[in-house]
Amino acid sequence: MTEYILIVEDEAVLYRRMKKILTKEAFEVGEYTPSVGEALQRIAERRPDLVLLDIKLQGDLTGIDLGKMLYNDYHIPFIYVTDFDNEMFFAKALETHHEQYLVKTKPRINANELKRAIYTALQNNKDKQNVKSNKKLGIEVLVNYLDIIKSLSDNDLSRKNISFDAIAFFTGDIKFLKEYSSEFRKNYIWLITRDHKLYFLKTSLKKLSENLPDNFVRVNDHYIINLKPPSFEGRINKKKIKVLGENITISDSYKNEFNRKYEVYYLT
Repeated sequence: MTEYILIVEDEAVLYRRMKKILTKEAFEVGEYTPSVGEALQRIAERRPDLVLLDIKLQGDLTGIDLGKMLYNDYHIPFIYVTDFDNEMFFAKALETHHEQYLVKTKPRINANELKRAIYTALQNNKDKQNVKSNKKLGIEVLVNYLDIIKSLSDNDLSRKNISFDAIAFFTGDIKFLKEYSSEFRKNYIWLITRDHKLYFLKTSLKKLSENLPDNFVRVNDHYIINLKPPSFEGRINKKKIKVLGENITISDSYKNEFNRKYEVYYLT
């Protein structure tokens, strides 16, 4: 699969030079993107594998502002490509957890330095995903709400270890609590196994998604699904999938990430 790279750069000439370098390497390159606002629009339309990011951009927000968003909210690796060759900006950039910090050498860009930085960042990200996928065998879950399991006897399990392979999806949809008399509690989500058993987790889908193997993907505000069969049965259409007999809608906010991962696991 061809990697897609977004260049966030306010100087059109430098954008075109970098695009030329990348297209020669068979990368797919996004449109000219000179501001943080336009970058966020591009990311919403299609999630990039890597972002090349200038610090000085059009508008009030800087590349460092976007860098914080890429790390904290989007989890997309990025490389600074900037004019700012001083310790103050480098120190600020370090706080955003960038992959590399390259200084532009006008009027030309060092093509070899740029290419090496890109290949290194992409490989490091793949390695991180592999480590995340292989590091843990499963997840510890609660058999009920915390205040309820306190009343269980000493012989009853209050927590269980569920392998990732056994999980169909995670959800915050309260329709799965109909067998419980308990009212909905905030800060809980539920895990549904492939044999239709339900367990509790005291966390959020956002926090959980950062620590799951790569075959799990967020599809809307209420579901993270396992892309592997047999619980993942397939697509109904471009906007809906079937998982463990449930018809689940893919929201616009998550469709690009779903499509990216789907293409990794399935030939289309």
